[in-house]
Amino acid sequence: MYKQKEIALKLIGLLFIFYFILSQAVFAKGIIKDNSNAKTESITAQPNHYCEHQQWLDKTYCHFFYGIDSAANTLNDWSRHEGSNLNSDASTSGRLRFGWEPRSGDFSALDFRFKIRVKLPALEERVELVLSDQEDDVNGQELKAARSEELGNNKDQAVVALQFKRSAEDKVSYRVGFGRGSQIYTRARYSDMHRLSPDSTLRYFAEANYYSEDELGTELNAEFAHVFTPKLAYELSNSFRYRNKSNDWLWRHEMQLIYMGKNNSSYLFTAMIDGLSQPNYRKEQMLLSMRYKKQVLREWLYLELEPYILYLRREDFRPSIGIALRAEVHFST
Repeated sequence: MYKQKEIALKLIGLLFIFYFILSQAVFAKGIIKDNSNAKTESITAQPNHYCEHQQWLDKTYCHFFYGIDSAANTLNDWSRHEGSNLNSDASTSGRLRFGWEPRSGDFSALDFRFKIRVKLPALEERVELVLSDQEDDVNGQELKAARSEELGNNKDQAVVALQFKRSAEDKVSYRVGFGRGSQIYTRARYSDMHRLSPDSTLRYFAEANYYSEDELGTELNAEFAHVFTPKLAYELSNSFRYRNKSNDWLWRHEMQLIYMGKNNSSYLFTAMIDGLSQPNYRKEQMLLSMRYKKQVLREWLYLELEPYILYLRREDFRPSIGIALRAEVHFST
């Protein structure tokens, strides 16, 4: 039953992306940026003809990019009202990630993740459409094996939501939509950042939420970051999430060190531990990893290699060694 639900939610996410791709055949207006040669050209008349003149890799990206861009601008056009900024186009940003994450005891861990944000200038930059396969909360683990059911992460947290603010600069945001296993939810989040020194910052947020099954909840998050050099930085984060339904806290402590290498490459070292407060404050899993990420072939295409060691309570904390291989596509208008 769980597998069927997970597959169904992934298909929903794929259908959203498929809709964006197909929309370029229906809506024929907009501007597309050709990232392969850093030129901007109008394709208001024949987007398909424009894309066909590129190499296969750029052509695939071109069709996908135009589909998202045209669908976003169609939503923006629907939202226009008297007095809105008629000259501004919608903006989109996001990524698609395809990965294989084999580890000892499990060699079939395939993972597909996506996240798309659409900003609508017609609504004065106050509203965003969010499409994602993962809620951005304490359980937002990059590794599929680290998204455990014990921590309230059922691996089927596809999100479709509208996020809005009273003004673009407001520190309080509101969201309503579907998430955490197709639950209807709403939340209010206050977020802010303080610069403690020229090289140190403190980012934090606090939110209250209500999910149709998890009921009332809250989440607290604080992240301290320090930049040692232009190429080396450190971040320490602590997260706590309360669920009224189970009357417990989900917590996570994480340390990360990032080093920017040469030729658009980076190294991310991570040490993470998370767990529950019931029946007592105890850890559920631990993770050590080193992620190498490099831009290849195009400015929007990245490859990742991440060896890791994972310790899970349900596996009696036996070390499970694995390596994640991923390809990631970025887009932004």
